[in-house]
Amino acid sequence: MMNCLRGLILALAVFIPASVGASVSIETALEGYILSVRPWSDVEVRNLSLSAQPPKDAPKRIAVRRGLPGPTVFTLEYKNGAVVTAKADVEAYEEIVVASRQLLKNRPITEDDVFLARTEIGKIPIGAVRDPKEIVGKVVNRSIGQNLPILHRHIAGTKFVKRGRMVTIIAESNGMRVSAMGETRENAYIDDVVKVTNLESKKTVTGILIDENTVRVSF
Repeated sequence: MMNCLRGLILALAVFIPASVGASVSIETALEGYILSVRPWSDVEVRNLSLSAQPPKDAPKRIAVRRGLPGPTVFTLEYKNGAVVTAKADVEAYEEIVVASRQLLKNRPITEDDVFLARTEIGKIPIGAVRDPKEIVGKVVNRSIGQNLPILHRHIAGTKFVKRGRMVTIIAESNGMRVSAMGETRENAYIDDVVKVTNLESKKTVTGILIDENTVRVSF
């Protein structure tokens, strides 16, 4: 009977607004945590709700149970032993290079031709240029319309890696770095997403081709 009652109480638990009773902004704590574990330039935490009223101090530990980005569930642990579940919508952003005016084929790119645009990561095209310095002075191999993103494949002379190339796979997380030899499974330009097979485990993963010989993956 008691077990049934506890189950009913848990089932009827209501998530309360994050602002209630907390002097430390939970949104700020979550955004700081996300930026420390993901390579994004900016994040926004919205529609936050909590399973219980949190202590006034900042959480000592934050963990992601599922999601990120998008609808995400976090666990917040506090010094006094309290554990609070947080639900929120997380939007992540990065800056990419965009044409400030129409760029004509075979004409050099100037600093005034481009700008950095804050873009939601789910809308960033594969191979988008992220640093204007990489392309200023170079020429595009096709015309690019105003306010359109510039991709590495649009730049004349961008290096191209063919399927079957031997590369080093690297993975970094929380200061730890591991590497393994791999083989690309498809053609790709630098900064493109590419599939690569770990030659030791025979597992195929997806990563970013950061140069001709290296693929970076997340773990």
